[in-house]
Amino acid sequence: VPAAPAPAEPSAPSLAEVANSPRVAAAAAQTIRVDLDKLDRLVNLVGELVITQAMLAQRLSENEMGSIPELSDLDHLTRELQDSTMAIRAQPMKTVFSRVPRIIRELEVETGKRVRLEVEGEMTEVDKTVVERIGEPLTHLIRNAVDHGLETPADRKAVGKDGEGVVTLSAAHQSGRIVITVADDGRGIDRARVKAKAIERGIIAPDAQLSEEEIDNLIFAPGFSTAAVVSNISGRGVGMDVVRKNIQALGGRIGIQSELGKGSSFSLSLPLTLAVLDGMIVTVGDQTFVIPLTHIVESLRPGIDEVHFVGGQSPLLDVRGTYVPVHRVGEQLGVGGATRQPEDAVLIVVESDQGQAVLMVDSIQDQRQVVVKSLEANYRAIHGLAGATILGDGRVALILDVDALIGRWRRDGRNGGAFIEDLAA
Repeated sequence: VPAAPAPAEPSAPSLAEVANSPRVAAAAAQTIRVDLDKLDRLVNLVGELVITQAMLAQRLSENEMGSIPELSDLDHLTRELQDSTMAIRAQPMKTVFSRVPRIIRELEVETGKRVRLEVEGEMTEVDKTVVERIGEPLTHLIRNAVDHGLETPADRKAVGKDGEGVVTLSAAHQSGRIVITVADDGRGIDRARVKAKAIERGIIAPDAQLSEEEIDNLIFAPGFSTAAVVSNISGRGVGMDVVRKNIQALGGRIGIQSELGKGSSFSLSLPLTLAVLDGMIVTVGDQTFVIPLTHIVESLRPGIDEVHFVGGQSPLLDVRGTYVPVHRVGEQLGVGGATRQPEDAVLIVVESDQGQAVLMVDSIQDQRQVVVKSLEANYRAIHGLAGATILGDGRVALILDVDALIGRWRRDGRNGGAFIEDLAA
């Protein structure tokens, strides 16, 4: 009896069969590709909806129509739509963090140091624009941590450390912002050396009395470097000043914590999106401005004994024992009709990378979320202004770039209205 033929081996499914299988089709149905231009248009339209809703609320308020439940529902739905739209643009920081291991390997070869990279929070999401623009400053900080921060294996062992240095890169959401931290367990900032180098370069006066925070911030001065030898990594006087400028351009701030012999930590605090911000609406003369809430520490009407005048310099506000310079926003931005006496004005204590300052305004009108309109796209970039917004009553309010303004005031030491003449310089 002839043997029965062996059953045929099942053939492998074709690519077409795999692609059309129910499992693959179900997975594909969960995602859809959208052109970025269409997404940007959606974001802009939602922004216009937010502005229109604010205008409607303003008109009803002016007509004393009282509380309308449907308007409250509209506000809630508009906010939810806005948040959902922004979430579509969000990307994980992994997009940027994934490039860092290669940078570390290259630096190990260039410096002869041993480095272990630790990454945390790489799936933390932030707006696509922030992800695209954070790469360059992050690269500068990584290179700085390895070259300036970490010691050579021999030097580390001599002080009782492991020969392999550690660089930690992390990201986390904090108070409606994203905080990205680059830390190392290296030598820390030698503040005496930093101050000496700043004096040598004429950045500060020899008799300048600076706090530790102010000394740390000297490393952001243009052209500043403590490197003894110029290399492909350090000593060219570029890098850290670029980092701060790029972070400020994103509406962010950079902070430093360092302990000699134990290491340093650089923290970047950035908005989750550049399309909206929470701001305080203030008036200065006949103009309206927006101050981002992330910069505001407190606001007050000062007593006569709280403001001090020293020579021809800016007034100083006594903030719990610390004297903080008062800047007359109207005078320095060339706005007519602004209050000139601090005791008749509202003083807003703000904080930037370069310390605290006080902005003198006429009044505080409101606190609200505003849609940011780019000046560069609609007019031209103006130093000291981060953008503009349209308020509920149809007025255009300029958004103050607090970091840029304080930096310019400190650098120039100006107190006069001539400041506005070169805002666009």
